Amino acid sequence: MKILIEESTDNIIKFTLRDTYVSYANALRRILISEVPTVTIDLVEIEINNTSLPDEMISHRLGLVPLYTKKDLVFRDDCACDDICDKCSVSLTLNVSNNTDMPMVVTCKDLKSQDDVVIRSSPVICKLGTRQNLKVICKAFKGVGKIHSKWSPVSVVGFEYDSGNRSRSTTYWRETDVDNECKEEEANLIDEITEVKMCVEVVEGFGRPVDILRKGLEILKGKYETLRNELIN
Repeated sequence: MKILIEESTDNIIKFTLRDTYVSYANALRRILISEVPTVTIDLVEIEINNTSLPDEMISHRLGLVPLYTKKDLVFRDDCACDDICDKCSVSLTLNVSNNTDMPMVVTCKDLKSQDDVVIRSSPVICKLGTRQNLKVICKAFKGVGKIHSKWSPVSVVGFEYDSGNRSRSTTYWRETDVDNECKEEEANLIDEITEVKMCVEVVEGFGRPVDILRKGLEILKGKYETLRNELIN
C-alpha cells in the first residue's frame, strides 16, 4: 500500500491510498474516529462557583476542552494505582476572580497545570460578573472515542472511491429482468478498486493531522498483526 499526501494544514489532511481496498480505508476511518487515544478532562471538582452557569454546564464545557501533553499516560483502567496517580492523570486548576466593574471572559487559557499540558485553543468557559469567582480542580485522563466522543481527535473522516461510477452505485433504476440487469460480476466491481481518496479533519488542539494519521495506521497495523498471530497459532 502507498500513501500520497495531497494537502496538509493545521486541521485537515487529504491523501490517497493506492494499492489497497475500500475495506482497508473504512477500517482506517473507524480507527481514527474511535481508537486513537487523546487526553481530556474527565473529573471536575468545583470549589467555588457563583457565576450564572450551573456546575453541570461548566463541568461539561471543561470536559470538551482538547488537551495535548507529551506525558506518556497509561489508561486509567490499566493503571496499578488504587484510584488516581501521576501515571494515569494530569491535574489542572482554574481560579479566576473578577474584581472589576466590567464583565470578564473566562477561557481555557485560564487553566493552569504543573504537568506538561498544552492548551492550543481558547474556547469560552463562562463570563464572570462583578465580584464573581470560579475555582475548579480538574483531572484529565487518557481515553478513546469509543468510550466517549470527547476523546475522539477527529471531527470528520471521509473517503471517496469509484469516481467514474463504474459500479453504478449512484445510479437508480427499476429492474425489469433481474437475471439480465443484476449480473453477478457487477457486484464484484468494488473489489477491483485499488485507489481511495481520504480527508481527515482534526479537532483543533489535539495535535497535527499527520501525527494522528500516523498513530491510526500504527493501531490498525497492530490489529492486523494480532489477528495474523492468532490465526497462525
